[in-house]
Amino acid sequence: MAQDYAYTVCIVDDDDAVRDSLKSLLEANGMRVRDFSSPVEFLKGDAAETCRCLILDLQMPDMSGIELLETLRAQNIATPALMVTGQPDPDLVLRLESAGRSTVLTKPVGEAELLARIEFAVASSLN
Repeated sequence: MAQDYAYTVCIVDDDDAVRDSLKSLLEANGMRVRDFSSPVEFLKGDAAETCRCLILDLQMPDMSGIELLETLRAQNIATPALMVTGQPDPDLVLRLESAGRSTVLTKPVGEAELLARIEFAVASSLN
């Protein structure tokens, strides 16, 4: 039986299939999920204040996942983020480290790893 989590995970990804798949996986594991097709959509509402963990695609039109993260950090929003990319590089890792509370995950991400990373990110943000 899936655990019922008391927090919301937000997914920001422009790929409908990826977003739907992630949402289904997380909801099947008892997590509350809000999903957004773009960083602009995410920033329009209150999601930045209500999410406890972000799952961000790196490459998106108009604004990348890292640009979204930097925008949030500039607003003093320190929500932990999992950046998902098919092509990680050392510069990306350094840039994310400077944005704080970020982890790079390489596609494809295994279900168990993703769930564990979310739980770790949320737990570490409470300390």
